[in-house]
Amino acid sequence: MSFSKNTFTNIFGEISSEFNVYTIEDIASDEKRSIISGPFGSNISSKYFTEHGVPVIRGNNLTEDNTKFIDEGFVFVSEEKAKELNTYADVDDLVFTAAGTIGQVGIIPENSKFDRYVISNKQLRVTLDLNKVNQHYAYYWFSSKLINKYIKQLNTGSTIPLINLTILKGLPIPLPSKDLQDKIANIIINIDKKIEINKKINKNLEEQLSLLFNDWFVNCTPFKNEELIKSEWDVVPESWKDIEFGELIEITSGNRPDEKSEDKTSEFNIPLFGASKIMGYTKEYSYNEDILIIGRVGTHGVVQRVNYPCFPSDNTFVIKSDYYGFVYQLLKRIDYDSLNTGSTQPLITQKSLKSVNTILPDEKILSKFEMISKTIFDKIQLNNDEISKLTKLRDTLLPKLMSGEIDVSKINCDLELKYNYMKYLFNQIHTPMSKSVV
Repeated sequence: MSFSKNTFTNIFGEISSEFNVYTIEDIASDEKRSIISGPFGSNISSKYFTEHGVPVIRGNNLTEDNTKFIDEGFVFVSEEKAKELNTYADVDDLVFTAAGTIGQVGIIPENSKFDRYVISNKQLRVTLDLNKVNQHYAYYWFSSKLINKYIKQLNTGSTIPLINLTILKGLPIPLPSKDLQDKIANIIINIDKKIEINKKINKNLEEQLSLLFNDWFVNCTPFKNEELIKSEWDVVPESWKDIEFGELIEITSGNRPDEKSEDKTSEFNIPLFGASKIMGYTKEYSYNEDILIIGRVGTHGVVQRVNYPCFPSDNTFVIKSDYYGFVYQLLKRIDYDSLNTGSTQPLITQKSLKSVNTILPDEKILSKFEMISKTIFDKIQLNNDEISKLTKLRDTLLPKLMSGEIDVSKINCDLELKYNYMKYLFNQIHTPMSKSVV
């Protein structure tokens, strides 16, 4: 299967003369079944799931946001069933979504939690020839915005987006020499490592704050010497009050924007928040203050903290409170299923949310918790700002590196990527960068 350089240039733009265009079929391993689709749906239905065994890769394990692989949230099949299906995915294999959110791609990491996986009926798997292509280079190309957009244009489905093995085999990839591939991949890997470190730090900070909340307001550890009483919340100090959640918050519904864009542009640059994540961008913002966003319709249980210009959509609730950190923790612990009044899709009302029973500790302990929360939130925000800068750097560099616009041939990638070279690369794309980013 071929993909000419002229065709590639017309779709994706110019590439260096040192690059040639290949397809997935060209770079796949020569072994049999190096490119496969998942089993028929009836062969991997829920009746075959087991409590333990071989994990099944589904759409929830893949993303479109350069997260290489979500190594959790699996269902399992037995070893015998996995052998019967014979749709294994191993370390360094690429996995694509074939039905649903096409454009999702993942790579099985070296430090994966399981020895082997099988793919579901809605995935495709490619085993690469690692003598021809660096597996990380291939992953970064196939997860890039350029190829993601191209894959979506190849949709063959009517109601559900689809791609098949023929489409997958024909997907193009621009390749320089193997040495240059290794260097390019190493640059992006180092940026991703710093992003992952910041994400882990933030996760740890969130967990520490959650543990503190439990210690103070659930277990009441600091107050064991005080007189405790039984309340609707739990056993608490006598000075604490049973209240309804509505007494702590100001709640409004989000709105539908007049215009929106799926992609961020110079004109559409305000994040449009859905029930669980950013779902697009708008021209104008409706909030620019500390708010909490949760789902009104659809997804419930995800609490989004926002303190910058944004536009919460009409399937969300926007919550403000003088006790921002305390309310944030309460929102993460509410049983949303018990509040659901929807029939065809989950729905909660302002009235039901405001009527949830909770507790109001004394002002002194609340103020102290708010102070600690703010300190931690500020640290998380600094890390998120750095993640945004690094993500922008990665996404800007990637097409320039993979087209040969930035020459990496003289880089010694046996050395760890240092600040001076990062600064050099960033200067190549004419964007200022502070030393604190790296």
